[in-house]
Amino acid sequence: MLQFAPNFKLKMRFYLFPILLLLVLNMQLVNAQDTIPTHDHYNHQFNVGTDNDFFAIFTNKDRSYTFGVNAAYRFVPENENFLTKVFSNKEYAFHDISVQLEAYTPNYDFETGIPTGERPYAGWTYATFATRYIFEKSFFTLKTDLGVLGEISKAGTVQDWFHKNVSGDTVLKGWENQIPNMLGVNLKANYYRSIIRNDWYDFFGSGEVSLGNVRSYVIPQLYMRVGRFYDLGRTTSLNNSILQPKDAVEYFLQASIGFKMIANDATLQGNIFSDSHDHRTLEHIDHSTFHANLGGYVAYHRFNFGMVYHFNSGEIDSIKTHSYVSVNLDYKF
Repeated sequence: MLQFAPNFKLKMRFYLFPILLLLVLNMQLVNAQDTIPTHDHYNHQFNVGTDNDFFAIFTNKDRSYTFGVNAAYRFVPENENFLTKVFSNKEYAFHDISVQLEAYTPNYDFETGIPTGERPYAGWTYATFATRYIFEKSFFTLKTDLGVLGEISKAGTVQDWFHKNVSGDTVLKGWENQIPNMLGVNLKANYYRSIIRNDWYDFFGSGEVSLGNVRSYVIPQLYMRVGRFYDLGRTTSLNNSILQPKDAVEYFLQASIGFKMIANDATLQGNIFSDSHDHRTLEHIDHSTFHANLGGYVAYHRFNFGMVYHFNSGEIDSIKTHSYVSVNLDYKF
C-alpha cells in the first residue's frame, strides 16, 4: 500500500486547487458547431527543435538540463470532436502531438568526465498530446505527457554517442548510476491572456500548472514583445503559427520573467511514490525557482523560426543558476 509523507499531502492539496481552477476557467460544456471555423491558413505543421546549454554563453556546459531534442506535428481538425467541444465559445482549435528527449547531468570535471556535483543523472523521454483553444484575446491548452525516465529513456546513450562522434568532447562518467527506470505521467494546463496591445509592442501574462509523478508545479509569467507580430492565438513564439495567414510575415523580440513553485521533480527525486530511498536521488530540493528568457522570432509564409536564451535559478544549492538556448523551426503545409 502506498503511503505519503504529511508534507507531500499538504503540497498536493496546495497545488491541486489552482489546477482545478485553471481547468474550469471559461469552460462551457454545451453544444458546439459540427464544423470548426476556418480562414486562410495552413492546416498542418511540422516542428523540429533542440535545447542545449552548449549554445549558451557565460555559463558552465553540460550540467543540470544539458540538452533536449523534440519534434511535433500540429493539425487543425476539419470537424469538431469530443476534445474541441470542451469550449463552445472558442474561435479556433487545433491538436499538437510531440515527442521529446531530455537529459540532465551533474557538474563534472571537463578533463576526466568525473562528476563533481550532487545532481543525479536523469533521462526523460516522452510524448505529449495537446489540444489548444483560441479565443479573441487569449488561449487555453490541455496537455498530457506520457513517457519513461531512467536508463530506458536512452538519454545517456544519445549524449555519449554525440560526445564521441560529433562534438569530440569529454565523455561523462556516471550515466550507469542515473535515476531508476519509471513510467512518467503529467497532466498540464496553461492559459495566456493579452494585457496591453499596441502596434509595435504588447504585454501579456500566462499561468501553467502541472500535476504528475514527473513534475508538479505552478508557474505564472509576464511577457513583453517588440516588433511586428500577430495576436497571441497566431504568433510564432507561442506555437500558434499554424493559424497565421498563408502570406504571414512576423519578426519580433520577446522577453519573459516568472517564478516556478515546485512540489516534486522526478529527475532529481526519482519516484515520489516509492517507500524506499534510492542513493541516486535527492530528498531535498529548492521548491521555488526564478525563470527568464529573451528570444527572437521570424515568420515568413510557410516557415517559422525562433531562438531563445533561457536563464533560471537551480533547484539544488550546487547549481545556483543555469542557462541554455532553444532553437525551433516550423514548416506549414
